[in-house]
Amino acid sequence: MELSDSVALVTGASRGVGQAIAVELARRGAHLILAARSVDESTATMPGTLAETAALVRGLGREAHVVRADLTDTASVEALASAALAWRGGPNVLVNNAAFLGRAAYHSLDETSLKSWTRQLTANLTAPFLLAKRLAPALRAGDGGAIVNITSGAGLIGQYEVPGITYGTTKAALNRLTTLLARELRADGVSVFAVDPGYTRTVLVDQTAAAAGLDASAAHDPAVPAGVVADLLQAGIEVSTGRVFRAVEGKGPLLVADSGEPMPGGVEMELRP
Repeated sequence: MELSDSVALVTGASRGVGQAIAVELARRGAHLILAARSVDESTATMPGTLAETAALVRGLGREAHVVRADLTDTASVEALASAALAWRGGPNVLVNNAAFLGRAAYHSLDETSLKSWTRQLTANLTAPFLLAKRLAPALRAGDGGAIVNITSGAGLIGQYEVPGITYGTTKAALNRLTTLLARELRADGVSVFAVDPGYTRTVLVDQTAAAAGLDASAAHDPAVPAGVVADLLQAGIEVSTGRVFRAVEGKGPLLVADSGEPMPGGVEMELRP
């Protein structure tokens, strides 16, 4: 799809992968709707704000619309959708990047409360569903709209050594939601795919790597997945089934879905403009 003068909504855009994706899309010509909880002030333990991301976007000559949104609250998600639709005719690209990645994401069955389970499920799965549902008319109306769901290897069935039961569950469900949305929206010219950015060096990774038994120094820069997302959007996706595609010099698998068929694991996918 053509990114020049398109409008993209990126959730979790105040820092990390979300900020990098927003800036890269602006570099490719898109105007940005930026959503997160931290608008003007960051916490001592979590640097990064939407204001900072907006400044980077505007510095590239693109427009930025900042919307405070708490994706653990469905009313806030609905308000975000309304604000997005009211700006520049609504987005034709939706990037569901935000996810709950606090220490509770690594909690065991005994440690996980129902409240924590519900908040993670809402942020990681219900919010992407609500945004896709509310924004679908705008995506259909555009010339080749797209939904990008940022996923994780935690969502793949198989051996996964990082602790926690909720995060992987929500990402597995997001993967399946991706294939089903792709099946429904393909006839309308809307591409739907999910990208696993691999192990990415963010503030949250630095803070939680030890608890997860991971080495943060092995993670790659957020610019890597940001560039991949922009490349996929700009090239366009035309495949017959959801498959695992390994790219970016082995930095991480990309899950791309473009039908409702079951995803075969470990199969290479060919990108066709």
